Amino acid sequence: MDVDRLREVINCTAEVKARDISLNKLSECLKVVDENMFSSNEAVSDTLWKITCQYYLVLTQFADKCVENNSTSAESIEKISLHDQTSFLVVIDLVRQFTLHLYLPQELRELSRSDAQLRAIVEQKERVQRLSYCVAQFRYLFDKKMLVLHPMMSDCAIDFIAGTYSLSAESALSQMKSIEFPKQIMLRCLLMIKGCKELSIDLCEALHRDLLELIGDPGGFSILCRTLLTVNRSDANAPAWYKSEIIAKIVTRKGHKKNFYRQVLTDCFATFREAIYAKSEDALAYANTCLECIKRFYQLPAAYSELHKRIESYFFGRFQVLISPEEPIIGYVLVEQSKLLADLYECRMAFAGSSITSLPSSILTRYLPLFLSLYSILPPSSNERNYLQDMIIFCLANRTKKELQNAVLLIAMDQAASDNFTMHSRIIMKQTTTADDYALQIGPASNEKRFEGRSSLPSLVLILKSANHNLLIYDVFVILLSELMTSTKPTISLEDSVLVDEIEKEDMLCKRFYKKIVLIQSLTELISHKNFHNQMYDNPDEILKVLESSVAHLMKSAGIDNGPLDNKREDILDIVLTLLRDFFKRIRNCEKMGNIFKLLQRYKSSKECSDQLKIKIDNICNTSTVDYDDDDNDTPCQNALSLCADQEPYCKVHGTTLLLKLLKERDDETIAERHTILILALENLRSEESYSFLNSVRLLVALTDVLESETVEAVLKEYHNVENHMDYKLKIGEATVKIVEALGPFAIRYRDELLNCFLAGTQSTCDEFRTSSLSNIGNICRILSYQVHHFFYELFLNICKIMEADKYVPARRASILVLSQLIQGIEGLKDLQEYLLSIYRLLKHVIATDKDDVTKLQAALALDYLKSKAVDFFTMDPADLERRMFEGFI
Repeated sequence: MDVDRLREVINCTAEVKARDISLNKLSECLKVVDENMFSSNEAVSDTLWKITCQYYLVLTQFADKCVENNSTSAESIEKISLHDQTSFLVVIDLVRQFTLHLYLPQELRELSRSDAQLRAIVEQKERVQRLSYCVAQFRYLFDKKMLVLHPMMSDCAIDFIAGTYSLSAESALSQMKSIEFPKQIMLRCLLMIKGCKELSIDLCEALHRDLLELIGDPGGFSILCRTLLTVNRSDANAPAWYKSEIIAKIVTRKGHKKNFYRQVLTDCFATFREAIYAKSEDALAYANTCLECIKRFYQLPAAYSELHKRIESYFFGRFQVLISPEEPIIGYVLVEQSKLLADLYECRMAFAGSSITSLPSSILTRYLPLFLSLYSILPPSSNERNYLQDMIIFCLANRTKKELQNAVLLIAMDQAASDNFTMHSRIIMKQTTTADDYALQIGPASNEKRFEGRSSLPSLVLILKSANHNLLIYDVFVILLSELMTSTKPTISLEDSVLVDEIEKEDMLCKRFYKKIVLIQSLTELISHKNFHNQMYDNPDEILKVLESSVAHLMKSAGIDNGPLDNKREDILDIVLTLLRDFFKRIRNCEKMGNIFKLLQRYKSSKECSDQLKIKIDNICNTSTVDYDDDDNDTPCQNALSLCADQEPYCKVHGTTLLLKLLKERDDETIAERHTILILALENLRSEESYSFLNSVRLLVALTDVLESETVEAVLKEYHNVENHMDYKLKIGEATVKIVEALGPFAIRYRDELLNCFLAGTQSTCDEFRTSSLSNIGNICRILSYQVHHFFYELFLNICKIMEADKYVPARRASILVLSQLIQGIEGLKDLQEYLLSIYRLLKHVIATDKDDVTKLQAALALDYLKSKAVDFFTMDPADLERRMFEGFI
């Protein structure tokens, strides 16, 4: 058939409106073609069917001559113009309306649009034959790739697929796949057919089976989401969340094959990742659908544990490198900042990024120690910390009372449960060349004791305060308060343990002390956060219940009836009364406060109660209710503490000055609040303002008169803490030296702790910190009148190590200066007789080889001191020499 004549038929028919189609108009359009061309249809008596066959012949021949074949080669050439293509597609749709659509079963005719007015009344057998012919012709047309993919062919595709399934439902899907229909079209058509009423059972079963097969193919799940979530978007009766639940029910119902679940879950992960970065309204609906499906997968019974493991592996397997690094080599980069940000963002969107649905928060509980440790080492203003905060708050806020208590106590007591995950202790954050960029890498092995390592509780407190989740803060505060009140007795008695040596006992005691300090500091931080105070005052029953039972238990187990409270129990009671002083005054008229006041007064009247605790109990029990709207009711101590806690530097300085005056005057309330003052002084020591920092040092020195051992232990703990910033630790070192100066000769009782602390600092990788530690050692030795004979060998070894390997000049100078001061300060040479030769050789070596003139000069001065000491030792009176030499044996 001539192409020009075919084109003329196409153009003529394209001008006819679908509602105006008639047999006469169709016949007129076909007149341009010689009737001899349709000789095969001469015997057809039905005019409509005759015209149908003629049009299919025109369409198929025009497609063969003008439309590109279904070829994927790069050399294929488009053979049809844009105008002819439009006309051809219009004619195909018109032909569909009075042919294929006309012979579909009645229940399938509502799936596609049809405006044609032609009707055909034929027998069932004849209808099936004609439908088979129409389907075969369209199958031939759909061999052309352009026709399969063009949007104008959507109604044709629906009628073609519906006709194919009505003829042979069992083999329909294989026929569709041979045509290479896009999966989205196939899935949409099958869903529309499945929604029709009055379908036969066989057809419904075939549709159901083929739908699941399509969804279980790679990419099938995402196509299902796009299909269902974009249909009837304006329908108020079917919101996006409802459609999401329908999709989730389809793919997560029991009975599917394992490969189906695996592929759908893989597609679900991919779709979720793509959706959360698209940041559009449609993408949010896709992400919520994926989360709903993953949540239902996770809720399947234990028989589907493989899916549970895959879900946890997808979201948390990426953090495995932080839990157990493969290469524990110093400097080995584990995670770049960009990857960590992407990983945490994806987890945050899965667990706390949607107000509609999210994954079960119980999955997060095992990873809380890991997330809290990670939170503590990341930059304060980073998005990564915000994502971690959202997930941690989401997890804790969705726990039952018992679950929350278990989770918080594991964090507070630094106990690693068997199924919990913690971050490797050597992971550190290293800033890269870019200011905002960093990487997590393996750091050097720490020489610190384990109990001095990272604690997760301060990070948790910081997260709670930042999130302002007041109900959660209240619950955590009650749990920590209860733990402080009930954990006075250790679970394991060190005295009864015969398998623990002295060093292990000391470590265990230090670990307990460290945990107790962290617990007290955390409670202090929480009680100072005023945002949740309304919850405390409106619902004081839980706190009062804890206090009443704990105080009664303390007094019953070791109180005035059975003997005096030990110091530890009295200290705990003292601390709790300090923490809750304002709380007691605010609710003193509460009915349950009467029992607590009676218990406190009973203990106060006993002989075992210390004078300071009596003062504190009097202040609590005998003070009238405080009006918190009137600041004039504050006592001088409360006013000073309030000023010290202010954010303005000048307020801190003024408050510190007032506290110094009150401590000097031995104000009873101020002395009773000495623990609170210590915490404030350490906090204000972080101030960048020099006058605020220096006044905090003065306050620490003044505290040694009323809280000597606790102050020394607190500053040494802060100096050891690897989480503290280096500038703060340098300030702590300076404050420690000032405290020792104030103690004078009495500091000899802390000699071991002080020297061990600063000796450990000489091993630091920070140049300035090593130098500062050496300087502090020299000052401590001077203050102690050089009574450091037992530590001299260790000091000397550190000095030798620095002179041999350290390239930092100020550190080398400081080490030689310390050695020079030791030689000059120690009286006589008897205590150094074992090291004289080594000292002499070191000094001579430094003088001969060192490149720094100042270091060589200090070594020469040290050598002069050594020679002078030797001359004095050997020129003394012989009798005195003999007495000094043999005084150890006489």
